[in-house]
Amino acid sequence: KHHLRQGIQTTRRLLKKATGDLRDWQNLLGGSVRNIIHPRMRIKYTIPIVFFMALVIIEKENKIISRVSDKITLKQNVPDPLQPGGLSHMLLKHNASFLPHSKDFVLMKRRLENYSKNQEAMQKGRKHVLLLATTRTGSSFVGEFFNQQGENMFYLFEPLWHVEKMLTLETGGTNATASAKAYRDVLQQLFLCDFSQLESFIDPLPVNHVTTSLFRRESSSSLCEESVCSPVVKGVFERYRCKTRRCGPLNLTMASESCLKKEHRVIKSVRVRQLENLRPLTKDPR
Repeated sequence: KHHLRQGIQTTRRLLKKATGDLRDWQNLLGGSVRNIIHPRMRIKYTIPIVFFMALVIIEKENKIISRVSDKITLKQNVPDPLQPGGLSHMLLKHNASFLPHSKDFVLMKRRLENYSKNQEAMQKGRKHVLLLATTRTGSSFVGEFFNQQGENMFYLFEPLWHVEKMLTLETGGTNATASAKAYRDVLQQLFLCDFSQLESFIDPLPVNHVTTSLFRRESSSSLCEESVCSPVVKGVFERYRCKTRRCGPLNLTMASESCLKKEHRVIKSVRVRQLENLRPLTKDPR
């Protein structure tokens, strides 16, 4: 400890002496020598400083360019969920436990397929029209405006009649909650030209997607066109048969194919009771 203290004191004395000597030399040299030394020092240190600043600026520009490039690349490489396998690939890549056979995956895939079909319809300028009304209000007359449009229109007359009949209770009423959900699901699938949901409500059940019991088939011109008209079967009675041409039982697969080729799809129904949230397009001002 004694030797350490002596060393520290000696160092302090030397530093103090060197500082005093430096001050003496500055006073002795005067301003003329300082004016000579300072410009040389400026020239000596200016070049490295400028070079260093240039490197810093270049490095910052490179970082900015790199960030912009990464964003552009990321945007280009994001898979389109509407493309086949797009969403499935992303889900399986980021979450291996999200297997194709899981309930959540099937539900999401079904929603994506419905969304894709709706997007395709919108891009092609297709329209989905749902004509809702109460009974005895002239809805059948209004529906005929759509029904008579011919080639570009797929019109369905009261397809929810089968749903209402199936869900009618012994008391004569229906369960509002159950019927509302069933109406929604059937209508959604029909607008996608899928008759599978409706088939489950037709009585008797269709055989191989062929039925003789679709309600008021003759009121839907689209279901009596040549492309949907199957050969007449002897001994088979069809209550709602076509009037414009002789057709056999309705093949719902052929009806679906015809629907997909149409530009617009219209469904008319008086079965949906809860209309309080709807506003009329036109209203009698009186």
